[in-house]
Amino acid sequence: MARRCIFGCRTHGTLFPFPKIPSLRSRWLDFLHFEEGGITEWSRMCSKHFTRECFINWTEYEMGFVRYLSLTDNAVPSVYTVGTSQSLTPVSSDVACQCHAPSLKNVSVQTETHKQKRRSKGKVIGY
Repeated sequence: MARRCIFGCRTHGTLFPFPKIPSLRSRWLDFLHFEEGGITEWSRMCSKHFTRECFINWTEYEMGFVRYLSLTDNAVPSVYTVGTSQSLTPVSSDVACQCHAPSLKNVSVQTETHKQKRRSKGKVIGY
């Protein structure tokens, strides 16, 4: 069976199985708004749903020393990323100023003119 995030995220990051410890498992389920019967042993959650503090090796992962992230023993998901990706939604938009009319600039092409080369008549200074 293919493993992917329970939210359907298209990620190539690390997938984490649901914890076996009942108290921690219930906190994960509360985050999902799921009941115990809503998940299977194959259900996974990707690293997008955890903050940096939830990982033991975040710095090593960012630096490229490890390929997979590791969760701390009491990590609980807290980042809800369902819907439009934040990277696709602009925070602000740039608006051009319409107060001044655009200025027109002249563009010209410099052509080569052949001038005779002259040597300078420098003085020789004695040594």
